[in-house]
Amino acid sequence: MRSRLILAGISMVAIVVLGSLSYVYLEGMDLFQALYLTITTITTVGFGDVIPHTIAGRAVTIVLMLTGIGVSLYFASNIVALVLEGHLANAFGRRKMLKRIRNLKDHIIICGAGRVGQQVIERLKREEVEIVVIEKEQQTVDRLLAEGLIAVLGDATEDSLLVGLGIDKARGLISALPEDTQNVYVTLTSKGLNPNLMVVARMDRMESESKLKRAGADKVISPAILGGRRMAISMLKPGTCEYVDTLIHDKDWEMEIEEIQVNPGSALVNKTLRESMIREETGVIILAIMRESKFISNPGPAEPILEGDLLIALGSSQQTAKLEQLTLGYCTRRVKVGS
Repeated sequence: MRSRLILAGISMVAIVVLGSLSYVYLEGMDLFQALYLTITTITTVGFGDVIPHTIAGRAVTIVLMLTGIGVSLYFASNIVALVLEGHLANAFGRRKMLKRIRNLKDHIIICGAGRVGQQVIERLKREEVEIVVIEKEQQTVDRLLAEGLIAVLGDATEDSLLVGLGIDKARGLISALPEDTQNVYVTLTSKGLNPNLMVVARMDRMESESKLKRAGADKVISPAILGGRRMAISMLKPGTCEYVDTLIHDKDWEMEIEEIQVNPGSALVNKTLRESMIREETGVIILAIMRESKFISNPGPAEPILEGDLLIALGSSQQTAKLEQLTLGYCTRRVKVGS
């Protein structure tokens, strides 16, 4: 559409320039009179106050009538089409996005799509989690919309914006803004709107951790600290680091880590790991059990499985599926564990 409009515009300018110069040369008109006569001819206005007197000048007028009118109509139609298409696309696109927002449930709100936020977005996209992004840069919002994501331009600290994005129905919120003060404010705002919301916040300075936790953040993550630890492990234990990276980041890798919640009524409740036969029946390895916010790492065969435990399991997707079938009724969530 834009290329056609440019071509029509160039053609229009060329006809006006050539017609005007022809009248100046053939009729002896000044430039303004020549331009006036050219415009009135190709627009079919034709006041008749300025007319060509020579045969050559009238021949130029005939050519302008036959070609100029068509070009001007083509140019005008392209402008109208571009405007209408833009408005319609924006209207339908906005209506579609608003419908998606109204239907959101158990989604994750991401505040900030900078370097850290973009990594969060890519990871959650791979896990096929429904996400909504709040960003202040229009160019970034346009790019995310082109990728098929729900993205809005605005300030994540505004209550009305968070309410409009269904924070009351959201699973969690990730505040990845560049300033610690902004992340503190977003945490306070979001927890005030939904106290049960899980909030993960970014921090740059160590002294901000306590403030973010007081504001209500469930998890506080420092990209600098994580990056430094990963670099050190890569130097000291390169094989281990590579295996963990492959396990966590490679979606085509056979093995994956899963979180599985033990619910009331589960066949596993009050059984030991040995009695549950999880390893024998499914091939899944129980790496740890999270109980009352504390981890039991590498649990022994005599460790009981209690109601409300969170099992951290290692296995292929087929193996974890067998585990779900074996323990029908106990699994409320099945989430890949990532960094």
